[in-house]
Amino acid sequence: MASKGRGGGSAVLRQYIAVGTASLSFFIQGTSLGWPSPTIEKLKTSTPITDSQISWMVSVLYFGNFLSPIPAGYLMDRMGRKRMLVALSILPILSWLLVIFSTDPIILYVSRFLGGLWAGISATVIPMYQAEVSQPQVRGALSTFIQIMTYIGVCYEYILGPFVSYTTLGLLNVAIPVMFASAFMWMPESPYWYTIKNRKDEAREALTWLRNGLPRATIEDELELIEHSVKEEMKNKKTFGDLIATQGNRRGLLIVEMLAIFQRMSGISGVMAFTSITIKQFTIFGILLSPDICVIIMGVVWIISTFISTALVDKSGRRPLLMTSSLGSGIAMTLIAIWFFLDRQTSLDVSHTQWLPFFGLLIYGLFFSIGMGPIASTIQGETFPANTKAKASAITSISLAVTSFIMNKIYLDVENTIGMYFNFILFASACYMCLAFVVFFVIETKGKTLHDIQEELNTRKSDFV
Repeated sequence: MASKGRGGGSAVLRQYIAVGTASLSFFIQGTSLGWPSPTIEKLKTSTPITDSQISWMVSVLYFGNFLSPIPAGYLMDRMGRKRMLVALSILPILSWLLVIFSTDPIILYVSRFLGGLWAGISATVIPMYQAEVSQPQVRGALSTFIQIMTYIGVCYEYILGPFVSYTTLGLLNVAIPVMFASAFMWMPESPYWYTIKNRKDEAREALTWLRNGLPRATIEDELELIEHSVKEEMKNKKTFGDLIATQGNRRGLLIVEMLAIFQRMSGISGVMAFTSITIKQFTIFGILLSPDICVIIMGVVWIISTFISTALVDKSGRRPLLMTSSLGSGIAMTLIAIWFFLDRQTSLDVSHTQWLPFFGLLIYGLFFSIGMGPIASTIQGETFPANTKAKASAITSISLAVTSFIMNKIYLDVENTIGMYFNFILFASACYMCLAFVVFFVIETKGKTLHDIQEELNTRKSDFV
């Protein structure tokens, strides 16, 4: 829970440090997401591997992602957010060690599965940690660190992958979880979790570090507010039934799960994994752009775009950015779908516009990164009361995993049976559905405490929940 008062620069800096360090876990996830793009062609030339095995290799990441959220939700309430993340960082370390020592498809499946376990853990725990250590006026900006770090991890693969060997890339990747564990172990635990565990002195110590420079009386007021909120929210039993027991929980669950599903159905997972084999090299203004160079440019655009969201999310609000993002992403995917349809399904010669899919993906990345990408995680961390946080976060991570698995697994199959254009029709449709959903269902959470958000969810009128 956070105080409504605005903190000093030192307090904000410390919150940025804590959340930024925690978000390195998504840097790790980004390396897993981006790794196939520069690696698939290398594997094809060095290892007998089929398109079916490639699609499984890419998609099994999400099978691990599907299995880990519920245990992660349980463990983060038992062990604490920080201790659990540090202990389980062994999973991505083992994942990359397997990659380093083997290119056998079965070993790669196991490696990707371990990476998926970590992805599910991060997606479950980090949004909770971020929301619980942040003040309302910076909570939205800090929540975009999740998407920024994911993109940096993806871009890390795009930039290094084409220019280093398979083994060297694995060695560079294993360094990231080691760095994360070494840094995050020094960050404070969530004062919210300490309060849930009736460890008031430790909660005060953590909050004092996070609110460095604020008057002691202000910190004590915030601690009292946290205690009051936790006491009220923990009165109910901690079961999955609580997620639908009240109007506020039902509405919150609907908002978060649908945003998660639309986010992944919009195509981001497939774009990250398969861009290098989706677009072809082309020449523009006399410059030859290979697929490897194109994905590097895209990764940089994603990162820059998310910084735009960081600057705007606590000023313009969540809803306007989500609506702009959904509409812009949908238009971009529609244009790409039309190009692939004309190219592959008709006799029309569109070879002189080979650049259009690439620029369409650039536009999609720009719009996705200012709203649908980062803000879905923001709202996930803001929406649920203490007694359902862990379970709701686990359900959301499972939704993300299942949707991503399906979209990635069918990507190559759709291309081979129907045509690439149909993938982008699906992506565009999801974007437009997300726009309609935001307009009619999503509440604005900008500048509100977690308690204020619960009040609105429970009192606001709804036609469906």
